[in-house]
Amino acid sequence: MKHVKKSVLRRYVLFQIPVLLLVVLILLVLKRFIEIRDVVFWVFVACWVAKDVLLYPLLGRFYDPNFQKNRFFSPVGKVGIVKEALGPKGKVQVKGELWQAEILDRTHSADVGETVRVRGVNGLTLLVESEKPE
Repeated sequence: MKHVKKSVLRRYVLFQIPVLLLVVLILLVLKRFIEIRDVVFWVFVACWVAKDVLLYPLLGRFYDPNFQKNRFFSPVGKVGIVKEALGPKGKVQVKGELWQAEILDRTHSADVGETVRVRGVNGLTLLVESEKPE
């Protein structure tokens, strides 16, 4: 089994607790107005906890603050096509997604249809440089 980082697991659990408490509260209110047996109540709570446990392998990575630095998902190093001229800001398409982009060398621009290479990310803006020869 893959190594589980305690900080990521702790963060995942802490995000699940408020929702679990809300579910328990709703069940307690329902129990007051309609007849819900104790067994049904606890089975539902156990199923809710089991759902969180089973989803952790799929969702746990999204609770890792360093997840965006993962190279598999990162656009850094990928080639994109300019969709809105970069002079120095515009839009590029990388791996089928449209991104805001800014060209690193502000003395150059890139026209629609040209290829650029992603060299970095600043928030939701890609930092690119032109692929055309000088």
